[in-house]
Order: sequence, then structure tokens, then C-alpha cells
Amino acid sequence: MSGLLYPAYQKFYSAMRNLERFKKESNFFDNISAIDNFFNEYRNITFVMEASLSHTEFLETYKKHVKDLEHWFVEKRNETTKQKPFQLVKEIDITIYLPFGGFNVYKKKFSVENDEPIEAIFSEIKQEFKKIDNYEVWFSVAFSFHEADSDINLLAKLFQGIATMKSFMEIMENAIGEKCSLCEQLKQKINNMYMTDVPLDFLLINDYTYYPDKDYFERAELVSFILISNNKKRANSLPLSTITQSRYINYDGTAFKNFTLMNAMFTAMYPGKDILPSIMVIYDDETYDLDTFATNMKTTMYRKIMEVANLIKEQNITEVCYTSLYSVISTECNLSRTSRERKNQAISDILVCASIDKQLNEKEYVFEGKYMKDIKYVAYVMKNGLKKQLGASATNLFPIKQAFENKRNSDKE
Repeated sequence: MSGLLYPAYQKFYSAMRNLERFKKESNFFDNISAIDNFFNEYRNITFVMEASLSHTEFLETYKKHVKDLEHWFVEKRNETTKQKPFQLVKEIDITIYLPFGGFNVYKKKFSVENDEPIEAIFSEIKQEFKKIDNYEVWFSVAFSFHEADSDINLLAKLFQGIATMKSFMEIMENAIGEKCSLCEQLKQKINNMYMTDVPLDFLLINDYTYYPDKDYFERAELVSFILISNNKKRANSLPLSTITQSRYINYDGTAFKNFTLMNAMFTAMYPGKDILPSIMVIYDDETYDLDTFATNMKTTMYRKIMEVANLIKEQNITEVCYTSLYSVISTECNLSRTSRERKNQAISDILVCASIDKQLNEKEYVFEGKYMKDIKYVAYVMKNGLKKQLGASATNLFPIKQAFENKRNSDKE
């Protein structure tokens, strides 16, 4: 049986379905259509809700809380239905990565009048790639979107509006208090939509490797693990106490050593399974974010390290912890080969866990992969193997160290 909020949930679902048609690499015509229709259906949520509640005791509650919804969405709906299509602008940034950092090689804005396919852009900058390396070049393509004559991040703005609408719908549902099976089905469908829950790099960034000698572009595959807290699919800024006061694996109550022990114990308990790269960012308010991911390409790791380095400039970060498996290559290996070919010639693996803090203190543990199934070995390294200087991870973590150093120097000025 339908309830008072069923029409509003149906419109909310329609708005989300339209937004899911928006893809970073789609042409402007399709993306503008998706945005225009999103605004129309988003605005219709309150139209149909007001009609449903017009002769009920809940209309006053509706009027009280509907004012909290941002008027920007109403303006955009009126513009896109009565005046003109959404004036979409796309910006593309291409960054090349080296083991110790990265640099931008291309940045350009596009509109519906001057759009270019990504393949054409690649052709433009192939010569720049070939100057870097004859065998492989790691680079990422980052997309961003906004409205003409505005610097507002479009997707961030839309996601904010969706979160606000979800809160408004919850308030009205609690006020009305009726059971509606159709509403529950639609709410479940809305909550299961991937777009507002996946990490933004899934939506806006592609990682690639270019092989100049073969003139071949390969796109990275990426899997990201999402923390769940309080039934929220994406849990950010979790209390650091969940790491430092862990009931299950707790070495000494410090974030880095507990982080290290958890990764080492996982490797020991599941021999043969790769430990996934992880970056834990700790903030000065005693919270942390954890990014654990799987990728088939070095580009993704380099990009994520650079993203953390940039984050250090903007936020109050006290420490960064990092872990990854490294392949040990024989000195007889031909180092001019691609990284994938070199990895195939690896003679062993090591697990590296490292930390840098804002005071530039460095810590690192290195575990020999062939011994890690022995819990006693893990315990021995945890007790005796702490190094006070980065070794195996020094090159990869150089951008983070540099970011902390730059921020420390700027704070002194």
C-alpha cells in the first residue's frame, strides 16, 4: 500500500537515476541531459510532497523543515526548465608520476562547444610522455566539473543536496510515522545507489600506464575497501581510539605500531595472500581516515601518496602511516624493463610499514615475506626491528615528508 511519502520517494529515486547517468567521460549532451533532469526531479520531490500533505496535520511540519533545503537547487531547476540547459564546464588535469613525486603536464577546460575525446588529448601529449621514459610512463587523468562562471565543485554540491534531502525525508517520515512498503523499497534502492557512496577517485580519476616503445595505453583496475560505521557506507574521520584502544590487536596503544601489527598479523594468518596497500592519515583532532585498496598498476599508489601530500598543505594532519608489499629484485635484473616485467623476476617479497609525523620523525618496520607465516618472527620484528629512519619506503614517501617539512617551515615564518 502506498503512503503519504510514496510520491516524494518516487521523485527522489527518479532524480538519483538521472544523476547516475552522469559519467566523467560521457559527451556533454548526455551529461547536461542527466543534470537537467536531475534538477527537475529533485525539485519535484517537494512539489509532490506538499500536494500529498496539503490536507493533513503534517503540512506545518513540512513547511517548517522544507526551508532548510538549499534554494540553489530551486534556482537551477527554474533555469534548466525555463531558460537554458545547465552551463556545464569540464576541466581535465593530467599528472605524470615518478617514484618520488609528480608534475602536471596538461590542464584545460572544455564546454559543449569545444569538447575533445580523451584519445585526442593523449595524442597531443605523447611526445611529452616519451621524454620521460622509453619503457613506461605512469600518469593519471583527473576530471572536475562546475557551472560556467562558477568555481563550485558540481558533484560535491549535488552530493551535499542529496544528503540534505535524505535528512529531510527522514524527518518527515518520523513525523508521519506510517508504514509504507513502497516507500521502504524506494528508500532501499536510493541507499543502494553507488554514486554517493564510492570514493571520489572512482568517479573522477583514471590511472594509466603508457608504454612508449609499444605506443600502448593501459588503464588501471582499482578496488577500494570502504569502512562502515553506524550503518554509513562511507565512514570518514573515525575516532583514533578504534586503533589505539583495539581490544583484539593492540601492541602498545600507539597508532603506528597497532597499524603495523594488524597488517603483519594478517599476512601471518593468511600466508600467500597479498597484503593490500594502505595509507592511514591521522588528524590533530584524534580522528583518522584509512584508504586500503588493490590495484594492478603503480600509478595508483603514486597518485594516492601525492594526494595525501597535498592534503597535508590544507589540513591539520599529525601523522601518516603506510604499508605495502615490495618485490625484491636481483641485481642481475635488467632494470630498463617495465615494472611489471621486473616484478615477474622478483626473488622474494618484503612487507614494509612506515610512518612520518609532522615533527618529521620517521619509523619503519620491514618483514621478510618468506618468514612471515611464523608468528614468533612477527613478534621478534615488532620487538627488535623498529628503524628510526625510512629505508625501503623512503623514495615513495618523499612527497609526504616534503609536505610536512614545507608546512613546518611555513608555520615558523
